[in-house]
Amino acid sequence: MAPQDEKYHSGDKPSGLSNNMIEEEQDIDTVPLYKKAKVVIPLFLIVFGIAAIAWHYYITHRDYVSTDDATIDGNRVSISTKILGRIDSLRADEGDSVYRGQVLVLLDDSDLKAQEAQAQASLALARENVVLAKVGLDRTQADYERAATQFKSNVITGEQWDHARSELESAKARARIANAQVRTAEAQLGVIENQLGNTRIKAPMNGVISKRWVLPGDVVQPGQAVFTIYDLSYIWVTANLEETHLSMIRLHDRVGIRVDAYPGQELQGTVEQIGTNTASLFSLIPPNNAAGNFTKITQRVPVKISIDPPPNSGTGDIRLLPGMSVEVKVKVR
Repeated sequence: MAPQDEKYHSGDKPSGLSNNMIEEEQDIDTVPLYKKAKVVIPLFLIVFGIAAIAWHYYITHRDYVSTDDATIDGNRVSISTKILGRIDSLRADEGDSVYRGQVLVLLDDSDLKAQEAQAQASLALARENVVLAKVGLDRTQADYERAATQFKSNVITGEQWDHARSELESAKARARIANAQVRTAEAQLGVIENQLGNTRIKAPMNGVISKRWVLPGDVVQPGQAVFTIYDLSYIWVTANLEETHLSMIRLHDRVGIRVDAYPGQELQGTVEQIGTNTASLFSLIPPNNAAGNFTKITQRVPVKISIDPPPNSGTGDIRLLPGMSVEVKVKVR
């Protein structure tokens, strides 16, 4: 071994090597993790990011109750018929705006018009019978008065006077029957005229036709829907909130509303009404917890939220339609 090598191994450092060069030759495994910048800095950034996200979530959600189980709702009317009939014509179609009192449907009224003519003839006959009964009553009244005078003068017998009095009572009864027949005929005519009015189906409110259920020529039953109309001038949000959150909600709480059809825009509203029952009570098959196989499920209660007039968007007015999906955030603090 060379003298220089023996001197290096004996512990003396060479004169040509610096302290930094010797430290670099140390094994990296002997350096603690908290001193390694490549480990500490990324770990610090990750922890800081998680803390920031958690804090933002806490700040933005602690004062709100939110749900995406909510839809736009509005007043809805089903236009239906009151009588059996064949549709003669439809005066409107889906998407048309209608006003209250507008005729929307015409039913075939040929049979009813024939019945109307028959009822008018019966009424005319009944009125003629009234005239005839009045004439008979006047004649019988005069006969009775003469018979009474003659009976007092002993010109006729008591039997003849009784007969004249019976005829007078019969004439009065016939007159009452004739008047009753007139009222009956008038009532029958009124029923037919009312039925004729039912062949013209009118809109009960202003709105927009959202659905047409039949076509001209179809025979409809009483109560069968022809049109479905929504009143778009007054709409609201129906939000189904969990029952565990109801204790935090009060009337007139402010609500943030996001409509799926208009992402990025938030509307404002107010809690207008809190439901008096859970939505499951009016489901197609209400749950029967007394059956024994009970599973506890958090129920939802419908909450009615009024919508403030929406501002104009960049592409025009926001159009809210019944059935649209929305997300709501109720500010409870």
